[in-house]
Amino acid sequence: MEFFNIGLENVREPAMTIRILLADEYQMARQGLRALLEKEVDLEVVGEADSGPAVMRQVQDLAPDIVLLDLALPELHGVEAIRQILAVSPHVKIIALSIYADRRFVVNILKAGASGYLLKDCAFEELTKAIHTVREPKTFISLGLADIVAQDYIEALRDSEARFRTIFEATTMGIALVDKEGRVVEGNPALQQMLGYSQTELVNQVFTVFILPDDASRCKALFRELVQGKQDSYQVEKKYIRKDGQTAWGRLNVSLIRAAKVEDHLAVCMIEDITAQKQAEKAIRAYQEQLRSVASELSLTEERERRRLATDLHDHVGQILALAQIKLGAIRESASSTHLVEPMDEVRRLIEQTIRYTRSLTFELSPPILYELGFEAAVEWLAELIQKQHGITVKVQTDRSAKPVNDEIRVILFQTVRELLVNVVDHASAKNIRVFISREDATLQVKIEDDGLGMGISTDAANGPSGFGFFSIGERLKYLGGHLEVVSEPGWGIRVTLQVPLQY
Repeated sequence: MEFFNIGLENVREPAMTIRILLADEYQMARQGLRALLEKEVDLEVVGEADSGPAVMRQVQDLAPDIVLLDLALPELHGVEAIRQILAVSPHVKIIALSIYADRRFVVNILKAGASGYLLKDCAFEELTKAIHTVREPKTFISLGLADIVAQDYIEALRDSEARFRTIFEATTMGIALVDKEGRVVEGNPALQQMLGYSQTELVNQVFTVFILPDDASRCKALFRELVQGKQDSYQVEKKYIRKDGQTAWGRLNVSLIRAAKVEDHLAVCMIEDITAQKQAEKAIRAYQEQLRSVASELSLTEERERRRLATDLHDHVGQILALAQIKLGAIRESASSTHLVEPMDEVRRLIEQTIRYTRSLTFELSPPILYELGFEAAVEWLAELIQKQHGITVKVQTDRSAKPVNDEIRVILFQTVRELLVNVVDHASAKNIRVFISREDATLQVKIEDDGLGMGISTDAANGPSGFGFFSIGERLKYLGGHLEVVSEPGWGIRVTLQVPLQY
């Protein structure tokens, strides 16, 4: 909006009628203003108000184009009156009428949102000109005030320029002023240090010179959209090239400063050096990958130890117990004393019970089915075991399609399913569990659903579902190239989806 128009030229009469509300405590003043305005064919007085509340009501009821507002109005006046009027009718233009010619007072009224300021002693001479000016829209100030207000704004601009120059020179963030062609007009000392160029070397350089060639075309497109007004600002994180050829990471924020003429538009480019941040993120990612590798290796080590124990139980303890049972049976048959038969039968029953327990323990430690028949058969066996031991209905459905996976994936996935099912049994108070195993393109997908108590799930992009158990499972699956998804609400059960690649 243009700030000054002191009305030295004739103003064209608009085609539409301008609706005006007069707000002054004194009826005589309102009558004088009305008489003056009624001489103009394009001006219409639609209402009068003698107090602040009356103004607020009529602004809402009459929807005037302009309010001629006496700043000394009773009950609501000055800056607060202007703010409240604009709050209920943002598009109305307010011309303030006052006897005060103090520079600070005038500036504060204009800052509050008034479109014009008239001294009461010259209002009749300038009133119609002021009305037509603020409708253009421009700001109108009485002739006697224009010079002092202009001086105030000139001083404010000087102060603003000084503050900007201080920030520009002292900040540790790189700042460049760039013209609409993308050429550097000026760069601050921080930018010179970041790029390794002097001020003289920076000026007139096209900003894409400092960007890697692969990123230059995208940055040009974003800058072009900015200059064309399609967006007011944009932010990108890119590597930039120093004068010595080294590269570093920067977060670039670019905003457009609009001038009166398009060719004078400037862009402010603020560059934050985030090289240390990127290096830290890279180190964290590497550390996370190492942790996932350790977690996976721990799972595999645990399974190898389980399998070793299961093999020892089967090949040694189990075989010894079986042999003992056979020999005891032979002794029983050859026993000459009948009073020894009953104790030997009792011992044989104890050995049979131990053999069954050993066989069960062998399967629970490391089910041979997992290696001999595959993942799906092992899950079906696990479901039957849980149903038998805990009385919970566990149904397994599979699409029976081929699902080739290596031992690492098979072991970790089975351990994960077993851990989830045990958690449901221990904590969910569920009566039914459903397991769906299917092939989805190049992935193996396992869904586990229950009708238990459910839980409140807290997720975020970095950590996934809350709780160490879910975190540990998620990290193991990420190491395999898969992922974990958990959906639940209290009282509605829980659904866990596991996905891993078929070939790894």
